[in-house]
Amino acid sequence: MFNLINILTILVLLTFSSEIVDAAPPCQEVIVSITPCLSFIKGQPDPAPGCCSGAKGLAKQANTKLDRQGICECLKGVLPKIGPYDPKKFPLIAQKCGINTLIPPISATTDCT
Repeated sequence: MFNLINILTILVLLTFSSEIVDAAPPCQEVIVSITPCLSFIKGQPDPAPGCCSGAKGLAKQANTKLDRQGICECLKGVLPKIGPYDPKKFPLIAQKCGINTLIPPISATTDCT
């Protein structure tokens, strides 16, 4: 049942991602990488293993400031469409998953520059 919800969430997010400017990595890839983190940013106490592996993969692709801005803009555009979530949990993903990248809280008002 949980996998079905994840798949449906990915499909919904991919539908909305066409409105978002693609960056390197493409927004669709960002969405797929971060989907396992949805339960964490929506209130679960710890990120799932898939969340950590997806976030680590994204961190490896965020080589330039432009890459990081693209990832941020993608998430900023898509996340408000998933329903209520806690933007302050994004920095905790890096901390709890052992990622050496600073992740800001991401909401509709985040300045991605």
